[in-house]
Amino acid sequence: MSNRKTTSIRQYIGTSPMVKRAVAGFKISRAVSIGDWLFTNGQMDIGAEAKVLNPGDIVAQTVTCMRSVYELVARTDYRLADLAQLQVFYLGDSVVNETSYRKMILEEFPECRDTLLVMTRVPSFATVGHEVEIDAIAVSGQRACVRNDTGMVRGVRRGDWVFANSRVRYDATDVCDDLCATLGKLDAHSRDVCRLYVYYSAELSPQERARIERNIAQYFHGVPATYHAAIVPGNATPDFAVELEVIANSSSTAEKAAYGCAVAPAGEVEWPFVDALCCADLVFTSGQFPLDATGAVQHPTDIANQSRVVMRRLAATLNRAGVDTGDLVKIKTYFEGAWNLDNWLDNLNARMESLSDPGPASTGIEGLSPVVAGALLSVDGIASRK
Repeated sequence: MSNRKTTSIRQYIGTSPMVKRAVAGFKISRAVSIGDWLFTNGQMDIGAEAKVLNPGDIVAQTVTCMRSVYELVARTDYRLADLAQLQVFYLGDSVVNETSYRKMILEEFPECRDTLLVMTRVPSFATVGHEVEIDAIAVSGQRACVRNDTGMVRGVRRGDWVFANSRVRYDATDVCDDLCATLGKLDAHSRDVCRLYVYYSAELSPQERARIERNIAQYFHGVPATYHAAIVPGNATPDFAVELEVIANSSSTAEKAAYGCAVAPAGEVEWPFVDALCCADLVFTSGQFPLDATGAVQHPTDIANQSRVVMRRLAATLNRAGVDTGDLVKIKTYFEGAWNLDNWLDNLNARMESLSDPGPASTGIEGLSPVVAGALLSVDGIASRK
């Protein structure tokens, strides 16, 4: 168990001056800690004027990103053992075998062997030469982990908080079986889930995705969780149809309050997910889309104005839960694009108009398409009530 003292004071690790020089008005923090939690932004291998270092070298870039995560953990007085989850967004064309790549990371950074490693394939980054981006969550508290038959970590506990993920094959009849089993081994249940990420394979037909959505909706019936989904690019040899990733709180005394309804998929499905959920000292939001009051997509070809709509919707969702954008500690953005730096800067600058300074940790990933047709991006957030 960590010896770290819990504090309600937020600590911000600001972005380096060289990034601020490259992007005027930059309001994203490298990391934010509050209470038992530490959130980092997406760590990348960049240097002066935000230029890519080691272009095209995924191993060198991965090592740099992981060392940056380690530095942030140390600067905020956490222990490496507190790391609960690492999400590795990697360029799919640069990794022949994901299992071997995962093994390399854990051999180089053995302190993460009991950390949940979420591997997410992407088709591109905003800057040519980038190969990988890694973000992290650390939580201090009593620790446990669950491994699958191959020894891969599929779930971890940090105090009352549980992190888990599962990949589901195309022929699976029940999408949530494996996730349910992992939660159970960590003394948690679907009713404890606060946030659900769903990554659908681009190889799925509309009918197949609709079947999976119905299955997920049935499993989470009556559970006031938040939801954010994206479409993962196709693979020459796709090995999973969908990936589920959750954060749950298993405390019987944690107070929860749900607000609003998350955007539901098209079709006849009873969608159980909420727009915002307060649990303990955190507020989770569902993915926000550039929609008007009727559900129509606004500014269909303009990512900057879509970003402004999304951030207004995010602010309104947070306000209903009793917080505002100044309380955000983490935002995650998935957006359309293909090696398009201007496209990234346009949506980043528009999103930052709504943020305070210092702002939250942030991860923005190109090429993971929104599940709402016509939307060019989607954004979710985690805010602190402290």
